[in-house]
Amino acid sequence: MSFRTIRILLLLILLAVIAGMTYWESMVVRNWMRPLVVTIYPINGDGTAEVDEYVATLKQDDFQEIGSFIEAQFARYRGKDLPPVSIRLAREVRTLPPAPPQASHSAFSAILWSLKLRHYAFDHTPFWDSLGTVRLFVVYHQGEDGTPLQHSLGLHKGLVGVVHAFAQARQDAQNNVVIAHELFHALGASDKYDAAKQPLYPEGFGEPGDEPRYPQRVAEIMAGRIAISPEVAKIPAGLEVCGVGYKTAWEINW
Repeated sequence: MSFRTIRILLLLILLAVIAGMTYWESMVVRNWMRPLVVTIYPINGDGTAEVDEYVATLKQDDFQEIGSFIEAQFARYRGKDLPPVSIRLAREVRTLPPAPPQASHSAFSAILWSLKLRHYAFDHTPFWDSLGTVRLFVVYHQGEDGTPLQHSLGLHKGLVGVVHAFAQARQDAQNNVVIAHELFHALGASDKYDAAKQPLYPEGFGEPGDEPRYPQRVAEIMAGRIAISPEVAKIPAGLEVCGVGYKTAWEINW
């Protein structure tokens, strides 16, 4: 057997192992066979001292409302308590994740980026401790009022996501909404808004049965906004005015 053949066989074995582990992780997490574990890796997205100072102040308790939100919403659908969700704050990562392709790029570019992101996650997280764990890389920016940050992304395959957040204490509650949104993407949920960022009816409404339909009081977590009118929606102040809609619950196997 030639060296080239051996190399191809080893590569195929490696790919099979990776595919098997991805499938196992997805099955265990999506079927809620064990307590959900989420690890947050903070990153200074601007490379500035101001963001460094903010990241240094982060505490694990800052993210615990995400776990409480998931537990409360789970009880609505399953009628029983979910084992406590573990939200962990890991050490800061000093390398930025790979930039996603532009929307105009090909499907192959998106696939290539997803592979790069999974390789990045492999390089920057402990292997054994990360199995069956959702890994979220939260990239913090100083940002400017009224200017949105780069779009955040969550991948179901690989249980990994990249979240862009504001390095400002007054934005912590809204940051947690974005983190929860991308976490649900990693768990298999889809977006529930249209091209204009308006929540889709009925799956993107927090209270789709309300009459009159507008204004809504609650944001569906995968719509990310509270529908005020057919043309107006506002970003929720925090997870206390968010909920998990019926379609999202079905997508994440609740």
